[in-house]
Amino acid sequence: MKKVMCACLLAAWLGILAGCGCENGAEADLVFVNHSDAVIVEVVVEFRDRNGGSRNADSSPLRKGDSFGFETGEYPVTIAVYDAPFEKSGQEAMALLTIDKAPGSGGRWFVYACGGDTGLELRADLVRGPGWPP
Repeated sequence: MKKVMCACLLAAWLGILAGCGCENGAEADLVFVNHSDAVIVEVVVEFRDRNGGSRNADSSPLRKGDSFGFETGEYPVTIAVYDAPFEKSGQEAMALLTIDKAPGSGGRWFVYACGGDTGLELRADLVRGPGWPP
C-alpha cells in the first residue's frame, strides 16, 4: 500500500511539473518547437485568464526538435523561455514573444525557438488544417 501511495504521489508531482503542456502538441492550439542550440529548460505561457508551463521532468534542457503543446486560454498570450526552472515572477527570460489573436477555427500557432547561445529568437507561424507544418 505504501508503494502504491508513493507511486501515485510521484505521478501527481510529475503532472504538476508538466503544467498545461500536452504531449507533442498533437491536439494543441499553441505548439512550442525548439529549433535552437540554446539551453532551454522551461517554456512558460501567460494567457489573459491562465498561466502554465512545461519542462522535462528532470529539468534537463530541451533537445533540438523537442516540442510542447499548450491548452489555450484567452488571448493575448506571452510565451517566455528560460535557461533554468521558472521560480518566480520577475525572473529574466531568454526570449519573449506575444501573440495578440487566437488562431481561429482549424488553426494553430507554432512558436519556434531559433538561434543559439549568442542570441535566441522566438517566431510564430499560423498554420491552418491538421498536422504539423512542413
